[in-house]
Amino acid sequence: MATNRLIVKEQIATYTSLLFEAVKNEGGSEGVLRLSNEAKQIVAAMRGNADLDAALKDPGYTPEQKAALARNVFADANPALVSVIALMAERDELDYLPRVADGIEERMKDELNIVVVDVTTAVELDDHLRDLIKKKAGSEMGKTVMLNERVDKSILGGIIMSTKDERIDASLLTQVEKTREALKK
Repeated sequence: MATNRLIVKEQIATYTSLLFEAVKNEGGSEGVLRLSNEAKQIVAAMRGNADLDAALKDPGYTPEQKAALARNVFADANPALVSVIALMAERDELDYLPRVADGIEERMKDELNIVVVDVTTAVELDDHLRDLIKKKAGSEMGKTVMLNERVDKSILGGIIMSTKDERIDASLLTQVEKTREALKK
């Protein structure tokens, strides 16, 4: 069955708005940041687990069974997010979830003047460095910066920072690779 793109766009906007407003009213900007992170993690989990993705979309399950499965699998997530995912599973609209996650991040940027910067380092950030990154990135972007921190020992040292639109890779591993390529020439 053909689906009207405008209707799909409106459904995605409705899911996004419902989640954003519910969580913002309850937990403020910190709650919205947690919601955004959880939505991204669930999208990644579904993309990384073909069995889960197939089960949630299996035409052999009733809509109610799909909703119950979604509620059980994602029970530890924000209750509003779990309810929306269950509804999406019930209505066979889980393919919209990545766009809903992106919509939440866009609304954070537009309405709350917040941008999320993903920061990957080889060791945990201390408070001083965390504040320095927030101030520097905030002054360059003209927005309040919230950090989504991740430790990855494989980068050896340095830092990788990224937003939805930009990536800065100043990791030691990347610098070694660039040097190796330069020496080959």
